[in-house]
Amino acid sequence: MSGPKKTLPGLLFLLLGIWAIQAQNQALTILEKAGEAYNKTSGVHAEFSIEMFESGGESAAQIQGQIQLKGDKFKLDVGEMITWFDGKNQWFYLVNIQEVNLSNPAPEDLMMINPVMVFQLYKYGFDTRYAGEKKLGTKIAQQVELLPQEPYSDIQRIEVSFDKQTYQPLRIRIRNKDQSGSLINIDKYITDQKYPDAMFVFQQKAYPGAVVIDLR
Repeated sequence: MSGPKKTLPGLLFLLLGIWAIQAQNQALTILEKAGEAYNKTSGVHAEFSIEMFESGGESAAQIQGQIQLKGDKFKLDVGEMITWFDGKNQWFYLVNIQEVNLSNPAPEDLMMINPVMVFQLYKYGFDTRYAGEKKLGTKIAQQVELLPQEPYSDIQRIEVSFDKQTYQPLRIRIRNKDQSGSLINIDKYITDQKYPDAMFVFQQKAYPGAVVIDLR
């Protein structure tokens, strides 16, 4: 009599384990295809909006920005801050005080600065989970959740939505454990752009009053 009752929890546990593996594999497939789609283009111009949320979930600020990308290089402009990255060196320019911090950032740091490259986060301490499909405007989005492996991380999860047809990123939601976070909507994403390498290097002549602080 007790045999079937004892077997049922074990069977459910097994089925849940199989589902979790399938969900992780599907998420990884989407992230890999997003990476492949990005690598096929010569350059990308993207425009985005960021809504910041305070602890408790209340909206705190909204920011507009744009980014130009070429391989692992990028230039990010959010008005009061401009960042250049040439594949090794990063220049972080604070417009109001005309100060430039020059550094060699770690890969995981770059992933958090560059909203379009979030699909590589699974390589840097995040587990993945497929979260189904959702309609965003006129597009069908496939959703992937990124969950930090570090138990003491402030991040609870990152939700990324990709266009089902093109695998281009559409929306990124970062949720922190204290209910703060940010919502990034990628409003424009233009591929096959041609950019010179000099675009991704801070040019002192263009900002003659800026002071460069070398932190390398």
